[in-house]
Amino acid sequence: MNIQNQFLTILNSESKAAFLLAMGHRLGISARDIFTEDGSHALRQAQACNEMMISIWSQVWAIKEPQHNGYPDADFLSVLLGKADSGNARPHLRNAIESALLSIRDPRVEDQPSSDGA
Repeated sequence: MNIQNQFLTILNSESKAAFLLAMGHRLGISARDIFTEDGSHALRQAQACNEMMISIWSQVWAIKEPQHNGYPDADFLSVLLGKADSGNARPHLRNAIESALLSIRDPRVEDQPSSDGA
């Protein structure tokens, strides 16, 4: 199962909130680490991580408070990818997703064979 399918599976499970919180936490750590780097790209990457975290917190808020609208689950990865691409921060997003997937360990995701050889 590829990352996109794993991502969607988790968003359609009871583990959604925990997964999003783990992703947001990982992106926060990435942003903190980025601030210690030199170069103009560092600020753009940190801003992209911050924008992704804001989107994640909005999704969590929508889970906790149904009157608040979040992004549709099917579109959420695309939203995050767009924000990551704005600051060349895709590696940080991928790391956050992979870390969050490992922390959740949803059996529906683990039981699926990986199509990308991982």
